[in-house]
Amino acid sequence: MKKLLLILFGAIVVFIITLKFGLLSYFPSSKQNAEKLPNGSPVAEISQVDRPPIIGVYYRMIDKQTADQNNLIEGAYVTKIIKGSPAEKAGIQDEDIIVEFDGKAIGGTDKQTLTNFVSEKSPGEKVLLKIWRNNIIRDVTVILKLEVL
Repeated sequence: MKKLLLILFGAIVVFIITLKFGLLSYFPSSKQNAEKLPNGSPVAEISQVDRPPIIGVYYRMIDKQTADQNNLIEGAYVTKIIKGSPAEKAGIQDEDIIVEFDGKAIGGTDKQTLTNFVSEKSPGEKVLLKIWRNNIIRDVTVILKLEVL
């Protein structure tokens, strides 16, 4: 009888350890069981991570002081276009300066300004950019993508 109880106790300990460390994927953990919608349905975990879209440029910010000193305009100075990117397809070129993103001015010293504006959008959205090239401001429409093919 003692051997049977000892084996049963050992099996329970092993079972609890495997649940604790996720070694048995067959049995749901108590954390998963605890998460339920108001109607009692279990919450399904989504494995796909949301990623922001890309525009496909490398850039440096030009602040007002730098722009004034170099006869430029304040904005995101494009240093490189990624091949196959939405920016390349829209005709944006190296040395263009993006001064506006969907009606929002780009300027100042925040190096992430353009990145932040893009990350607020979803893949497939069309955005209107105002770019400065050769002392002329042009409107360019870009369709944001999730990745470059």
